[in-house]
Amino acid sequence: FQQASAGIGQFLNKTNLNPLDIPRAAIPNPSGTYITALTSNSSFSRERAITGSLDLETHLSISDDIAAILKFGGKYRHQTRSYIYDQYTGQGLGLGSARFVDSLIASQFASTLPYVNTTSIPIGPFIDGGFDYGKFLNGDYPMGFPLNYAMLSAASDFVKSRIGILAARNDIAYFHDSFNSTSFNYSGSEDLSAFYLMATINIGPEITVIPGVRYQNLNTEYTAPRGQQNTASGSGGPYYHYDTTLAVSHPYWLPDVIVRYKPLPWFDIRLSYSNTLAYPDYNAITPRIDAGTGGVISWNNFELVPSRSTNYDAYLSFYDNSIGLFTAGAFLKRITDLIYPWSFYTSDTTLLKKYFPPNLGATPTSGNYNILTYVNDSYRIDDWGIELDWQTHFWYLPHPLDGLVLNVNYTHVFSKAQYPFTDTRRIGRTFVYVDTSYTDRLLFQPNNIVNLSLGYDFEGFSARVSMLYQDEVFTGTNFWEQLRTSTSARTRWDLSVKQVLPWFGLQVFGDVNNLNSADDISVIHATSGVPQSQQSYGLTASLGLRCNF
Repeated sequence: FQQASAGIGQFLNKTNLNPLDIPRAAIPNPSGTYITALTSNSSFSRERAITGSLDLETHLSISDDIAAILKFGGKYRHQTRSYIYDQYTGQGLGLGSARFVDSLIASQFASTLPYVNTTSIPIGPFIDGGFDYGKFLNGDYPMGFPLNYAMLSAASDFVKSRIGILAARNDIAYFHDSFNSTSFNYSGSEDLSAFYLMATINIGPEITVIPGVRYQNLNTEYTAPRGQQNTASGSGGPYYHYDTTLAVSHPYWLPDVIVRYKPLPWFDIRLSYSNTLAYPDYNAITPRIDAGTGGVISWNNFELVPSRSTNYDAYLSFYDNSIGLFTAGAFLKRITDLIYPWSFYTSDTTLLKKYFPPNLGATPTSGNYNILTYVNDSYRIDDWGIELDWQTHFWYLPHPLDGLVLNVNYTHVFSKAQYPFTDTRRIGRTFVYVDTSYTDRLLFQPNNIVNLSLGYDFEGFSARVSMLYQDEVFTGTNFWEQLRTSTSARTRWDLSVKQVLPWFGLQVFGDVNNLNSADDISVIHATSGVPQSQQSYGLTASLGLRCNF
């Protein structure tokens, strides 16, 4: 349903508006709101994983001062995925169609309805006066006209059941959307195989060394369509495409070592070196390609490799009965092949024709094409920081304060990433593309994180109030700094309570999450706090009974 005039014409052709201004200016009017389109869709996702693993351990005594535990094992996982989407779309839903057949819609939309526009179906009969959407996003974005779901469903079924009759009268253009029903489908499988060897070597009471190595290989094989839209693809015409199946393998050796040195009973030093992987999301590597009619090509990158991180950590720990456990440390992550979405332009038709052979019809010829894809960053990224952690129990305070417990953790993160960018520059009368880059923080990294937990324990009762503070998180890259996005700083409070019962090992527990109903808000740097997106999770609570055997 669309309202032709809502009093918001003053916002036309204006950018970076505050979204709050739109609903404040809008004037809802059900008498001027009519149905303009009907879209019905269905989707089916299927995923199955079969996993097996084996771990073996043996103890070795090398000398009186050196003992070791040797562990080795392996894992195998076979995972299959598929997704099928189907969509029908209708436009031009007029009263002429409704009168043509004596049915639900004909009985609801008599010609005597008091609406100025007597050729379109109005929203009025569908409004459900007994329903309220509630305060969406704290009431800042009111939603009018609550609708009767049963009537909407019946109207949809009516149109779909008479698609042939209505199309023959040219009353309703209701058709199967070949593009949306094809372009996003996929199927495939992943096979993960890995084995490891590690040892825990104790050299006297002061030194512990844990070396290890892991081999891991991921084989992926996915099938997805590659096609080209045409002017008829969005109005019931065919979507020219063909299915492509591609298999890729990612084998890696991942060594690591941890050293712990304890020179004093109340102090130790821990040093570690490790290697980790982050595989690309399967939605980014299915071999889907879609060429739109406006020179925009959505291009999944099946050649993505996993992001790799080489990690260095150094921590100092102090502990005794009075201070509890206090830890201070530093970390460095050197990341290569970071995966992120990328948009660039190209006029290399040889490259494009490689993926769009002539049997599709209109293959790319000349011009500039905007490619939307995912890439591995060609620059190394250094992500480093410091961490402080204090865990203590105030057992030495007078009762009842002796039940208090406190956990505090603070992390400060420094990061610097270089992102490739294709710039457009004018030389004489022509435009050329120049590969360059820009520098900013690592994606999805905050600068400061604080975790605070204050609790109380007494016999079988335990309670914790916890707070998470997260500084702004860098969420969107852009060559123009003003258009980059970050989340707003966020503070969240949670509550957890547990009581041990005197029967059969039972415990009753309750959790309340997001006590202060904090929202996740992302803002554009150029707009001084104007939100680009806002997500509200509200307050959630759970109550349960646990039995320990």
